[in-house]
Amino acid sequence: MDPENPTFTGPNPSPANLSVRVIYIVPSDRSLNKAYTDAAGNCITQLTPWYKNTLGSNKTFHINGNMLVETMQSSHPAAWFNAQNGNTGDAQFYFYSNAKNDAKALLGSSYDETKYIYLTYVDAAGTTGAGAAGFTAMPENDLKGLTGQMTEAVPRWIGGAGHELGHAFGMPHPANENPQALMWTGYTIYPNCILQDNDKAILNASKFFY
Repeated sequence: MDPENPTFTGPNPSPANLSVRVIYIVPSDRSLNKAYTDAAGNCITQLTPWYKNTLGSNKTFHINGNMLVETMQSSHPAAWFNAQNGNTGDAQFYFYSNAKNDAKALLGSSYDETKYIYLTYVDAAGTTGAGAAGFTAMPENDLKGLTGQMTEAVPRWIGGAGHELGHAFGMPHPANENPQALMWTGYTIYPNCILQDNDKAILNASKFFY
């Protein structure tokens, strides 16, 4: 890729089953930013060994190796991602729903939550990053954070991705609200956060960890 003229990769035509796919969606009124592509790739490659070391069972998730970050152009402008667009419920999750719907449309038949976990970045404003079973949506602040443009240091934003990916892997917020736990506020002190016993049990039973 020419750093002066980055190009879109499009969906990976042959993704590896049972892996994490990193998607970077560029709204129609924004341009592909190679620094964001590189930062998303660095983030996921940092999280793989962290999960392995912290889980302690020699298991971790696997990155879709054929294409580290899949970059795609949306047909929607940035403002669309945080708009209601027919969504119901809490407005803070409009961004998540819109990002998921757009990712599904862009990936087409290759979108499959039985085979893949999706870590999706969108260069558009959103209230917050969010993750649920199979899919994670991260807004522009996370891309800015991963490239050193926010007040908090880069590791906090890697931890944030690790937290939301945790939800995609099936881990809930902990009842004990342990501030050291990745799945509570421990992501702010990444990499010095922990997985609790319940988290480890969930991951060790996950087909995405092997």
